[in-house]
Amino acid sequence: MRKVLICLLIVGFTTSQVWASRGPDPDQKHIDSVKKKITDCVDHQRRIVVETYDNRRLLGNVTEAAADDFVLSYAGRSTSLYYSDVKSVKWPSAVSKQVKFVVSTAAVVGGLFLVFVLIGGLRD
Repeated sequence: MRKVLICLLIVGFTTSQVWASRGPDPDQKHIDSVKKKITDCVDHQRRIVVETYDNRRLLGNVTEAAADDFVLSYAGRSTSLYYSDVKSVKWPSAVSKQVKFVVSTAAVVGGLFLVFVLIGGLRD
């Protein structure tokens, strides 16, 4: 009984590792979405972050896009990636940077105003 239990545990651990290492196969809808984002990045010359199914994160610019793959230039190198290998494509938004700057500036100015009002009120 003990040997059977050990065998079941070994089989359970090894098969879960095999299934976990195998990434999900992307569907055509996901591939089309990635293609659209990549062509948008080529048109606007954006710097992007590409995450692949083999857990690589690459930051760079798309230099060319073909029907099945695209070329990403990063850190003085370039690599060709298939659309089906890409899990996600992201790029920093200029609007979000501006919003963060405005909010942080308003918080600092508001904090300074509050400090001056409190100091002025304590002096009386």
